[in-house]
Amino acid sequence: MSKLEIFDYIERAAAVLDENLVKFTHAADKLTEYLTAKFGDIDATIGVTSRIKTRDSLKEKILRNNLYRDTSPERLVYEMHDIIGVKIECRFFKDEAYLFDILREVFCVDLGDGMFCPDGKKAIKLKLGTPQPEYQKNGYAIYRIDGNVTYASENYNFELQIKSLVNSFWSEIEHKLIYKNNRLNQFDNLMKEMLHYTHESLSGIDHQLNLIFNRLSGNAIVNQEEQLKNMLALGLNEMFTSIVKANTGISVGITEYTDAIVEYLTTASSYTKDMGGESLLKTLKDKIDNVTSAPERNIVMSEDNYTGLFVSLMKWLREIDYSTIAIGEDITLCAKLDGTYEEVAKLFVRDINNDFYLNTFFHIYFSLERGTDDEDFVDYIHYYTDAIMAGKTQEQIYRTLARLSELPANKLPLLDTMQMLKNIG
Repeated sequence: MSKLEIFDYIERAAAVLDENLVKFTHAADKLTEYLTAKFGDIDATIGVTSRIKTRDSLKEKILRNNLYRDTSPERLVYEMHDIIGVKIECRFFKDEAYLFDILREVFCVDLGDGMFCPDGKKAIKLKLGTPQPEYQKNGYAIYRIDGNVTYASENYNFELQIKSLVNSFWSEIEHKLIYKNNRLNQFDNLMKEMLHYTHESLSGIDHQLNLIFNRLSGNAIVNQEEQLKNMLALGLNEMFTSIVKANTGISVGITEYTDAIVEYLTTASSYTKDMGGESLLKTLKDKIDNVTSAPERNIVMSEDNYTGLFVSLMKWLREIDYSTIAIGEDITLCAKLDGTYEEVAKLFVRDINNDFYLNTFFHIYFSLERGTDDEDFVDYIHYYTDAIMAGKTQEQIYRTLARLSELPANKLPLLDTMQMLKNIG
């Protein structure tokens, strides 16, 4: 039995993409380089990035929009408006409009037909004649501008987006939970409602971050730590509450568990090891303690620690594929530990598939860390055991283990539990 003609068309289009990938990449690099030079030093800008549409994404788009009907695979690939994607990422919602205004100042030469280029640089053109921001099917606004770049005498289309940190985070969430997850499409109305609620919550986070950023220079470092943790906990709680409901159909409160995970993220996660092995918050405090003058301390506090740290963590969290988190399914572990670590691990493993909250906690935790489940479990048990057993005699360790074994499974990972166990003498 022969396949439909569309599948041959899709494969030919993917081959065109493969054959020209180097050219597309060079053109994208040229765009990134130019926009970085123009926007990289602006305080509101986090960075400029680019990507080339992947084979899978190209195939999905052709099939989803019936793009194979009217043109050849070669023309389709070269004429696709977002075959190259470029993004200027900024801090807050308000910065999107600010950077768009600067974009219009830079691309000031009218070439006709709504196209504009910078003075003396006709190789890069943007279609600024259309109203911005655009409104997507989901009703949310986005700064998305079509453009064209000439590289090595060939023209390449691209799509430029200006996105705040929260909007970038939101786009990744929506894309991974809905657009790329056919299993969830069956819950269309439910998912729309939950995603709308999540977007509203993230909008609130953007507003709070903006207020905090503006007032940061007058805050004590201890307040900044709490603000950082609160923002992370709020974002994670909103996101994973939606995921739990999507997977189980039940709304549950997981605030205490996301608080515990945030404490781990900021003090012991693989992310902190990337930063040199120290707790992120300890690194920040040490940096500030080494600065003596008040003006310099304010600069370090406002530019280096809170904002930079939050931006970095959010970028990391945005890379997670939330659609693969198997909430409600068994967890299988083959981790090897010894001594006190092994005794603590046994108490977690004993109920990890018998208690919904403990199981959910580890599903969330494993999704955020970057090793295998076994590796991440070992890291967590080391973190947990060291926190509750530090400085104790063998007799005190036995008493702590005995108390730990008596606790309900759902209480094991909570911060209050860890503090209680730490205080056992």
